Amino acid sequence: MITTIALDLDNTLLTSEKTISPRTEAVLKQLHSAGKRIVLCTGRPIKAIQPYLQQLELNQPTDYAITFNGGLVQQNTTGDVLARTSVTKQDLQPLFEQAQRNHFYLDVIDLKQVYSITDLGKSPYEEFLQGLMPFKNVRFADLPADDLFGKVVSAGQDAKTVQAKLPSQITDFFHVVPSRRTLLEFLPPHTDKASGLKQLLGHFNEDYDNLMAFGDEENDLGMLTAAKVGVAMTNAIPAVKAATTNATLSNDEDGVAVFLENYFN
Repeated sequence: MITTIALDLDNTLLTSEKTISPRTEAVLKQLHSAGKRIVLCTGRPIKAIQPYLQQLELNQPTDYAITFNGGLVQQNTTGDVLARTSVTKQDLQPLFEQAQRNHFYLDVIDLKQVYSITDLGKSPYEEFLQGLMPFKNVRFADLPADDLFGKVVSAGQDAKTVQAKLPSQITDFFHVVPSRRTLLEFLPPHTDKASGLKQLLGHFNEDYDNLMAFGDEENDLGMLTAAKVGVAMTNAIPAVKAATTNATLSNDEDGVAVFLENYFN
């Protein structure tokens, strides 16, 4: 039985205007009231998705979100961490050296703030987050050695181009995945939305057989293929469409709501 509905945000749950449509809001609230877990899955920090959590009234003790693309599983209202994966400054040293050689930006993110690595120049990531997290400009040498970091992003350049030039030393350690055309994410080993959802489902003594997931991008592939019911949006990239057996309309056509209405009758 499907107990948990996992939703990517951009170009999946959210319209092109970054809103949740009235129809989709109504369907999700109805399912939540009927006992289904509605789990927002995103690369953003939980602070950045609070308006959506509040709109959907996902404020019960059993309501959690998957943030940092699976690196954090957090309770929606308290932010308490159920599960976490992280990397250290020592882990990041080879990535920093590679960024110096190939000339791409890095922003390093912990639970509370973002460190822009100024040795590499200032990326547009701070502008992209629009004040949702505090930023601190630091040289890599001054990055806190005792901190644990949830992920690293390279923003402002074509993600596929940066990814193609990475050596195996980097790709064999980090889970490297584009989340937008100009945003490449470096996640801790074996971390993605599927791994975060596995931790959450295990907390409730459940597994992927209880999961339905919606997505459109490469960073959604793990949860879409793991879920009992994985659903690709019409606007999804070809790799996502090829990996799933279920499809729905686009994010601007209430695709999430249409599929849920049909599936749960």
